[in-house]
Amino acid sequence: MREDGYGRLCVGEEHGWECKAWDWNFQSFKPICIQSISLGDGFSRWWFKSGGFFYEGSSGVLYMWMKNVAISEAFRVVQLSQDLPDSPKCTYSAGAGLLINAEFPVIRSEGKYLRVGPWLAWHRVLGLLDNGRWVVIGDDGLYEAVFRPTAKNLAEDFGEVGYVKVLSPFLGDLDEVQSPCGAPRLVACSEEGLRAAEALLKYIEGLLKSSGVYDVIKFLPRAWTCEKPFVIPELVEINVPNEVVADWPLGNPCPHVLRAADGDPLGLLTTRTWYFCWTP
Repeated sequence: MREDGYGRLCVGEEHGWECKAWDWNFQSFKPICIQSISLGDGFSRWWFKSGGFFYEGSSGVLYMWMKNVAISEAFRVVQLSQDLPDSPKCTYSAGAGLLINAEFPVIRSEGKYLRVGPWLAWHRVLGLLDNGRWVVIGDDGLYEAVFRPTAKNLAEDFGEVGYVKVLSPFLGDLDEVQSPCGAPRLVACSEEGLRAAEALLKYIEGLLKSSGVYDVIKFLPRAWTCEKPFVIPELVEINVPNEVVADWPLGNPCPHVLRAADGDPLGLLTTRTWYFCWTP
């Protein structure tokens, strides 16, 4: 599925893109695998191929165009040396065995991303399989794992709500791994999301200073806050419940993201801003 030239959602045929109206049958929709890229100090699903940041400050309007940028697990903005493709295909090796039989607690905290052991699930759980198993990204490759809930109500309880048991290296078809809709440009409005936005603004500030711009603060917001999930690099909020993003894969953002993306001017389901979607 993709957005066509008018910003409307279309159904893609198996052997090409023949745009047809979608009947909004979510049972027929299957998310694709979206890469979580290695940045040397971890993996990240906060990245974009290209996009623009727009802000009207006290000294005028700033429009900053950026390409191939990622925000790491450690909230470090990285300018990637490689040019990212429009539709990145997941490419990983099977795990070398370091995580076999490992168990990681799954922690749900109010106002934060779901954690799997030391990691944010958004970055390190590549996706889900039809049988409900999780595909986890280890430092040495992919693993198949099973989630065991321990909480009575996964949607409401906080703290340790279960654990993930790593079974074996993942040897299956990556096309069967279903990643969260809206990745990689979608960020939850959370403690970690605010840190990601702050890191991006600091990066933009550095670009301005290196270009010889004086009084940079007049072209950037003094503080940035959010109430809903937002898109990078635009930092524009979208109408999606925050918990379905922050709690993924326990939450499912796809139905909400698809509704928000239908006619969305930011190309939410793409890896870059689509200018031709900027229509009423």
